[in-house]
Amino acid sequence: MMSVLSVVCARAGSKGLPNKCMACIGNKRVVEYSIEYSMSLGENVKTVVSTDIEGLIKYCQNNNITYIRRKPGLCKDESKIDDALADAIEKTGEQYELCSLVYGSIPTRYKDLFYEAVDFLKHHPDYDAVLSMENVEKFNPAWMFDLNEEILPLVKEVNHRRQGLPQKMTHIGHTFIFRTKEFYERYKHVRLYDRIYLYSIFGSKIKPMLTDTLIIDIDNERDLKIARAVLSNSTLY
Repeated sequence: MMSVLSVVCARAGSKGLPNKCMACIGNKRVVEYSIEYSMSLGENVKTVVSTDIEGLIKYCQNNNITYIRRKPGLCKDESKIDDALADAIEKTGEQYELCSLVYGSIPTRYKDLFYEAVDFLKHHPDYDAVLSMENVEKFNPAWMFDLNEEILPLVKEVNHRRQGLPQKMTHIGHTFIFRTKEFYERYKHVRLYDRIYLYSIFGSKIKPMLTDTLIIDIDNERDLKIARAVLSNSTLY
């Protein structure tokens, strides 16, 4: 397998659910699920935790887990994940062929999705990255309204049946793997790229890896309750 730097990212400044990565599900914190997943991926995968959370730093120290104490400037609401990844690469992993972004807010984890992505990049050198995606189904933009608490805005009906809508997909956060050297060169402005496009710093040819696997990205109290219910029931997860 190709060598991979797996960067588990968790910061304290969440607005939707404060300190969500340190919330408990069962006898583990949310971020522990991501860390254990990353560390179980094999000897070719190097795990590093990038965080400003003191409790998580202590957890890493107690469990001999490599970590980076992320600088305050990289932990603001307006900070981009690109900066945290570049920081981790500079300090830990320029020699790794691939880099994997592991969000500390996703406790539902599947190793087969990681292996599928790495294998794809191994056999398709013309691709720059792999992102896990899902079909938005009933959350199709055609059925959405601009936020207005006073009156329902007027929206032209496109199709009342979901099956007849133009299909859309969205990144679900589980798997995000890209070529380390090329990303870092774009970040350092050594390699040119078109910045107006989403994810363009990760490459111009990105494989969307569609999945219908149950993935919960915790952003609010509702998400946390769903994750607790799912992870406590082995028949659902």
